[in-house]
Amino acid sequence: MTIESTDRTAYIDWPSFTIENILNNQVDTCSFVTKKYGDRTWKPRAGDEIEITDGLSTIFAGVIIEVEEETDALLIRYRVECKDWTHYLDRSLVVESYKDKTVNEIIDHINDNYLSGFTITNVDCDIFVTSITFNRIPVSQCLQILAEKTNYSWYIDYDKDIHFFAKNSETSPFDLTDENGKYIFSSLKITEDISQIRNKIYVRGGEAEATSRDDNFVGDGTKKTFALSYKFASKPTVTVGGASKTVGIDFLDTSGYDCYWNYNEKYIRFDTAPASSAAIVVSGNPLYPILIQVQDDVSIAEYGTYEFSLIDKAIKSNDEARLYGYSQLTAYANNIKEGSFQTYESGLRSGQAINIQSTVRGTNESFLIQRVNLQMRGPNDGLWTVELATLRTLGIIDFLQKLLMAYDRMGAIAESEIVTLEMSRTDQQTVDVTESITKKTPNADTQTANCTESISKDPLGAGVAPDWVLAPYVPSGHTDTKREMLLDYSSYLY
Repeated sequence: MTIESTDRTAYIDWPSFTIENILNNQVDTCSFVTKKYGDRTWKPRAGDEIEITDGLSTIFAGVIIEVEEETDALLIRYRVECKDWTHYLDRSLVVESYKDKTVNEIIDHINDNYLSGFTITNVDCDIFVTSITFNRIPVSQCLQILAEKTNYSWYIDYDKDIHFFAKNSETSPFDLTDENGKYIFSSLKITEDISQIRNKIYVRGGEAEATSRDDNFVGDGTKKTFALSYKFASKPTVTVGGASKTVGIDFLDTSGYDCYWNYNEKYIRFDTAPASSAAIVVSGNPLYPILIQVQDDVSIAEYGTYEFSLIDKAIKSNDEARLYGYSQLTAYANNIKEGSFQTYESGLRSGQAINIQSTVRGTNESFLIQRVNLQMRGPNDGLWTVELATLRTLGIIDFLQKLLMAYDRMGAIAESEIVTLEMSRTDQQTVDVTESITKKTPNADTQTANCTESISKDPLGAGVAPDWVLAPYVPSGHTDTKREMLLDYSSYLY
C-alpha cells in the first residue's frame, strides 16, 4: 500500500482491511485501520491518494475520503474509508447539449473539457445519439445516462481509464472447473429460484386517442340531453340537420352556445331541443383504455402459466405498454440463478463474465460477477469472496433499481369500463430495421365507365327464328341461331 507515493504497508492493521468492488458503475471502496503510537507517527489524511497492489497488479486506487480518529490512552486509532477515482470524476458538473453524435464523441468531449488526468482508451460505443442534454450533472451521472440509453456498461479502472462497453463483453482472467484449482472447491454455491416467475403479463395503461368517430342521434322535439358512446379527447363538433352548432363546456360555459359538452359524464346538452326527426351528429376523437397482454410461450411450456397484472396510467400508447410488458418478461419469465465462491486468486472484478463448468455439480453456464470483496488476514494473505448472477438475474436487478425510482403503478379498473385487450407473444429474436419514407400527396383519379351487354338467352325459346342448316353442325356460341335440320325417313320404309 502506498499513500501519497509513500509505502505505508507496515502501518496497516491487516485484519481490518477490506476492498469491495461492486457491479460496473457502482463505486469501489476500501477501508482499513491504522494505529499511531510510540515512533509510529504517520497519520492518514482525507484527500490523500492511495494505491494498493498485488504483485504487479493494482487491486485498488483512489482517494481517502474519511478518517475517523479514536483515542485509547496513548494509542490513536484511525479508521480510514477510501473511494475509487469516481471521487475525482464528479468534481465537475457537465452543462452540454449534443446532437447527432456517437457516444464515443460525447465521452471524448466530456473528457477533454471537464476532466483532468483521465483517459478513454476503453471507450467503445459508436452508437449515434440523436439529441441529449446534460444540465449541471456530475460526469458519472452523464456516463450512466448514456449507458442506460444504449444498454451498455461503464466503470473507471484503477489507472483512471474510462471503460464504456457492451454489457457482458468483458471476460474474467480465469474460469472455474473441477480441476483447475482457481477457487476453494467447497465454497462454490449455486442457488436456483423460480419464486419470481411471471410469464403472462397484463399491462393496463392510460387512455389513447383514436381516429375521428361520429355519434348519431335523432331529435324528437323534446329531448335536450343525449348520452355519448365515447369519451372524446377534446371538444367535439356538433351538427343538427346538417347545420353546425356552437359547442361549449358544460358547467364552465354558461351561455352563448347552442349546446354544451360534458367530458366526464359523456353527454351533449342542448339549450333548445332539436326538432323532431332532425339528424344529430357529434364528431370527435374518442379515448380508449389501453390494455396489453404479453406472454413468453417458452417459459409457459417449461414452468406453466404465471399471470401478473400491472397498471401505469402514464402509458399513452399500445407500443409503450407492450415494451413495458416485455421488460417485465425479460426480468421475470425464467428462473434465476445466483452463486458465490471464494478464491486466493486476484484479478476478478465486477462486470466480468466467468464460466463455471463442473461435472460434479452438473453445471456448464456463464455467470456475471456482481461483487468482489477482499478480506485480508495479513499483508500477504487475502481471501476474495465473489458473488455471481446469471444474466437474467441481472435483468431483474436492473429492473428493480429503476422501479424503485418510479411511482406506484398499481390501481384498479372500474367494473363499468369497457376495454380492448391486445395480446402479444414473445419472439426470441433481435432485429435492427432502418426505414426511409418519402411522403407523397395523394391525388384523386375519377373516371366514368359505361358498359353494354347483349345476351341471347335460349334463342328458340325467345321466339327468334332459327336458320336451318344441314346436319351435322355445331353452333359457334350462345348467340348462334343456326340449328340442324333433321329429316324423318320412317314414312318411306316399306
